[in-house]
Amino acid sequence: MSLSGTSGSVSGGLLNCGCFAQGAQLVVAATTYLADFHGNLQVLLDPNQLSQFLNGVVSLVPLLIQEHVSDGIGNIIGSITVRKDPDRDPPQSTITAIVPGHPFPAVQDMVVNIHVTIPNLLPGITLRNKIPTNPGPPILRNSNVTNFPPQNDVYQLVEPIELEDVNNPGPVLATIQSFPLTVNPATP
Repeated sequence: MSLSGTSGSVSGGLLNCGCFAQGAQLVVAATTYLADFHGNLQVLLDPNQLSQFLNGVVSLVPLLIQEHVSDGIGNIIGSITVRKDPDRDPPQSTITAIVPGHPFPAVQDMVVNIHVTIPNLLPGITLRNKIPTNPGPPILRNSNVTNFPPQNDVYQLVEPIELEDVNNPGPVLATIQSFPLTVNPATP
């Protein structure tokens, strides 16, 4: 199955999406910094389940983040990288119809585990998200999905993401307070 003619496309069960986050807020050493990010997501899904969802037969499609690459820059904080955690696969993400039998509107949750570097402020340290017991790994949510693949849709963090040193887990070294992620942004 291939859905094309949109910014994101599903081919062979992989959805490739461009994305950006403008004005993301990160806190390092009690100081808040703003940064802008550009990148891409790759999501694995079953094209048959997606077709059934779009036809109102099923009310949920499981999704699995395969790749997440975002590069950011901000004043003082400098360059920032965000990558899918190579060691910890997140639980499945989902798109779920709000009213069973009607695909839209829907709620889409993207569950992520990430590695982050902030070389200007934390040189030589790779951070990863802490996984709290509730709600679990970080979730980016859009509570009003009106089509799929998403087009110019904004996803917000359900909870801030606390980051710890991969090599010295425990202490929180940074927190992503907000990350307003626009998926498949409109092109001028």
